[in-house]
Amino acid sequence: MVSRKSIAVGIAVVAAAVGIGFVVLRHDFLKGVLPAEGIAVLDGLTGAAGRGMERDPAAADRLGVPLSQDGPGQFLFDGPDGLQAAGPIAAMSGNRPVLIANVITGHKTTVDQDIPAEITMIRPISGCKPTPPLSGTAVGHVTAGASGLTLALLTYDDAVLAAAVQDFVDSYRETGSMQVPLPAGIAYEAYDVAVTETQRPVYLVLVNPDPRDKRLWNIHLAEGARIERVVLLGGAHAGVANLDPVVPVEVMSAEGLAECGIPPAYPLNPGHGLFRDRAGAAGPAKVEAEALLARRETDVAVWNGWFRDSFGVESETTRAGFDAGMMSVVGPQPGSADPKAVYAPIQGARIRMTQDSYFEIVGQSTDANSFAGRVRAIATAFAFGDLASLRQGVSF
Repeated sequence: MVSRKSIAVGIAVVAAAVGIGFVVLRHDFLKGVLPAEGIAVLDGLTGAAGRGMERDPAAADRLGVPLSQDGPGQFLFDGPDGLQAAGPIAAMSGNRPVLIANVITGHKTTVDQDIPAEITMIRPISGCKPTPPLSGTAVGHVTAGASGLTLALLTYDDAVLAAAVQDFVDSYRETGSMQVPLPAGIAYEAYDVAVTETQRPVYLVLVNPDPRDKRLWNIHLAEGARIERVVLLGGAHAGVANLDPVVPVEVMSAEGLAECGIPPAYPLNPGHGLFRDRAGAAGPAKVEAEALLARRETDVAVWNGWFRDSFGVESETTRAGFDAGMMSVVGPQPGSADPKAVYAPIQGARIRMTQDSYFEIVGQSTDANSFAGRVRAIATAFAFGDLASLRQGVSF
């Protein structure tokens, strides 16, 4: 029996023959366009959300309660999984909700087929301190949870291939199917950042608290907005789109932050599940919940201290980003005479990003050079050139 570790060791050799290619991405998130005007759409979203929760009490409990009964807050829910945007809203500094249509023009949520024109790979910085902002700069602090904006950009390593090979072999023995599903987490998700600050240059601090995620931050500027520097913090991999090539970009991954002892941490929302666990638990369960909350408080204090020392602002009060949502705003909400940010598509954009051992763009190669092709080729190599032998009980 060949172990998964052995598969991983052999992949580097076999994959070299397979080559680097591209795949067709499958997705199950909702497509759509959020128009600048559309009270009917907003009414429809409100009605759909309400009707859905009436039919499904579990869904209502998962979302929690809306922050308000009207205005943008009606689309923001305080629930056990954090602050959840369930409508067309963005997060402003201090996590104040605002309608997306009020801060950006031309916004769209169909990004799964967008292909950039240019991709430049960048590496994380060394050390635990990024370059600080210049005097007089406005610091924009954005965080991103799940956005649902899955992209046609994939990256993965040998360990992911090894796991997929083992899963493929198990499935092939049972069903004979040659299908290789894409594993979760190898595609980048986009997150929109609308910059409406036009009075001062903006230093962007973009934070992905989830150490497993791959995040592409898409920057949309109002006329007159200027970016001084971008710092990407957290996540497994990160990138930025639609940024002027002369603007410096620095990256500190989740792994790098952990080595520095500063994993991103923010105060929990009042309706978070940990508070529910503590309130409803007794005995050892209550002690465990209290210990988790205490550890969280410590992490928050450490993160806030490092953030203040690095960027000159408090992380807790400047944060703009819900636990689930698609956009944050850096700057004020534009008035009637002020310029809104203008949506910049990823299609045809310039991108700077980090990557794993393998990088692919959806639909840009033959099947033989895709993720699925690599998996089948590696499995075939370990099966001595004949996958059919796996159906006959050959050890793997």
